[in-house]
Amino acid sequence: MTRTRETLFIIAFTFAAFVLGTTEYVIVGLLKDISMSLSISLAAAGVLVSSFAIAYAVGTPFAVTLLGRIPRHVTIFGAYTAVLLFNFLTIFAASYPVMLCIRIITAMLCGLTLSLAIAATSEHMSPSRRAGAVAWIIGGFSIANVLGVPVGTQIGQMAGWETAFTVTSLVGIIPLVLMLAVMPKSNTISVSSMKDQFALFKNKRIRLAFFIPVLGVGSVFIVYTYITPLLENVMGISQQWISTVLLAYGVFTILSNWLGAKVAQGNSRVKLKVIFIIQATIMVILALTLSLTWIALITLMLVACFSFALSTAVQLYLIDLADESSPGSKDFASTLMPVASNLGIALGSLLGSVVVDRIGLQYLPWAAVAFAIGAFAVTSRCHQLDQEQLDLTLLASAKAS
Repeated sequence: MTRTRETLFIIAFTFAAFVLGTTEYVIVGLLKDISMSLSISLAAAGVLVSSFAIAYAVGTPFAVTLLGRIPRHVTIFGAYTAVLLFNFLTIFAASYPVMLCIRIITAMLCGLTLSLAIAATSEHMSPSRRAGAVAWIIGGFSIANVLGVPVGTQIGQMAGWETAFTVTSLVGIIPLVLMLAVMPKSNTISVSSMKDQFALFKNKRIRLAFFIPVLGVGSVFIVYTYITPLLENVMGISQQWISTVLLAYGVFTILSNWLGAKVAQGNSRVKLKVIFIIQATIMVILALTLSLTWIALITLMLVACFSFALSTAVQLYLIDLADESSPGSKDFASTLMPVASNLGIALGSLLGSVVVDRIGLQYLPWAAVAFAIGAFAVTSRCHQLDQEQLDLTLLASAKAS
């Protein structure tokens, strides 16, 4: 591809990732409206978030394998188009079970689209632009937090939650047209078996490292899933300011991506332990200051600042571990981070729904503290195993010499 065509390719897939991210996260700002519309509890509405994340995490590897013999560009176009269609069909869900089914299907399609889009980018970009292109596409999800969620929330509050879903699907047509124009046709297929893919989990260190993002991301989403009712019902923020707060939260998550790049440099496990201690401390402060609106808002922005600080470090760590133990599964290792993150979102929102249902919104930060401490414990054990492996390697080298 020419450089201009490559640039359009990056724009198209970054825009598509933004739409996918908005499709997943916009419901967070509309939980209260959806719960009232479907006559369900707030906790039940929160399950729509966790079920999406579970379906994304569990369904994506199976979807990729099932459709592996279809040319990649065909699968991408088909899956992305289906995302837009099912997202639009959400507005016709007359009952909770129907909406739940639609969200589960949409989640698997989102995971399939993003996974293959990153693979296509790696294949078609020139070597000098490949890493930057993948970073931009993944960054589309952060942009969704900054723009998609607050704007979607504002639209939903003004014109009904159904309108937010409709607008997301309509906007999603733009990157679809761009992809049709710039996506090269390819006969590239993926035929690796599930057995080969999951061979990575024979490695104890990879199994353990997988739970770092599960617990770290889960800690954030225990609170973030219920951020709208927390702001309104506990912190006393009026509805007209909710979208503004969500926009500010999204901006600070971008800072967390920058922080994540710093954490990934050098010995990331040592830095990750510090991150989780800070995260736990921030959650304690939030729990103690929920009734003090301005202090609680500042603390919530600090939560956003550290929300994705683990991502780059853990992603690289998992790939490095895979390269050591099973080089043939290195590509699959790159999918472990988003799968683990979505599993963390699922567990976090599920635990949040239990807390909200049983004891109340104001106790959500305390549950988040427990997850952050768990992430610290797992990271500490990973660091210990790394040191033991390094010692064994040095000992073997000494004996060989």
